Amino acid sequence: MRWLILTGLVLSAGCDGKDETSDDTSSTPVDTETDTDTDTDTDTDTDTDTDTDTDTDTDTDTDTSTDTGQTLPDPEGDPATVALNGVCDLDVKVGAFVVELQASYTTVYGSLSNGVVPVTVLEPGSTEGDCVLMQKENPFCDPPCAAGETCNFEEECIPYPETQDLGTVTIAGLEVDVWLDPVSPGYSYFSTSLPHPGFAPDQLIELNTYGVAPATLHGVGFTPIVLGESEWVVTDGEPMTVTWETVSDTAARAEVALELNIDQHGISPKTVWCTFEDDGSGDVPADLIAELVSSGVTGFPSGKLSRRTGDKLDVDLGCMDFLVTSPRSVNIDVTGYTPCNRDEDCPKGETCNLALQVCE
Repeated sequence: MRWLILTGLVLSAGCDGKDETSDDTSSTPVDTETDTDTDTDTDTDTDTDTDTDTDTDTDTDTDTSTDTGQTLPDPEGDPATVALNGVCDLDVKVGAFVVELQASYTTVYGSLSNGVVPVTVLEPGSTEGDCVLMQKENPFCDPPCAAGETCNFEEECIPYPETQDLGTVTIAGLEVDVWLDPVSPGYSYFSTSLPHPGFAPDQLIELNTYGVAPATLHGVGFTPIVLGESEWVVTDGEPMTVTWETVSDTAARAEVALELNIDQHGISPKTVWCTFEDDGSGDVPADLIAELVSSGVTGFPSGKLSRRTGDKLDVDLGCMDFLVTSPRSVNIDVTGYTPCNRDEDCPKGETCNLALQVCE
């Protein structure tokens, strides 16, 4: 099984020379074949999936089936007007559920924890137009934290947040109704057996969770995004324009989100995040590009453009959001820099700095 992310989406580093989401999944490898066996998928993170299929003997399929012989009530509301409250701020985000429509498969995954994992919090910096530079900080504790603990930004060791039991999570409004039971150990949720595409344009989609954080959240289906370029060129001090095909969806509730990371091995790397209206084009300002390049270029750059809807809710443990998204990865060319895994990848006269994966 292959697992995808977001959540934000955003924190995986492309150190292996692959695009972040190339059928996106950098983040979420997903099995496009329908499971008829039972496997022991153990997932403690919404971005990774450990699949141990034992087809000939002790199968225990925890990849949730969508064929239960039951039906869910249709979501109530108008997709053109239903409240969509956006996505959680990272410093309060404790959980997310995602319906992800890739080019060749659709998957659902999610979880909720009893706290924020400090290292997942990116700090917003320079902002201009529709874009912001987000910077990763690395908490440090001395002495190091013990097993089962993590370091916070106050240099204190705290219990590592644990995923929570939300009961059987349901999603209505997709091409098939979905029931998600938690996967042990921990309480992560996913399904890789949806038909593709998993949702239709203008369809109201409803997520319901139970257990420690009962919640109802909504999304709206849309036409999958089609990129205008297969490669973005990043040039120091110059703006970067990206394009995509416009659509005529009636509800027209989606926005378009951009992520750009050109410093895969930096100590405190910066990433550009932009949120554009779904009108076919968006600009990353020259000043933000200049700051991004000056803060470091290492490894294989990654870029992603997603059409999405987002809804969020404050629960007792923090903020949980629900994304319906269609991400596509983009090749990145940073002018004057060549990523590498060996000397042969470099221009004549340069060698590969293997630690930084860049020709020098």
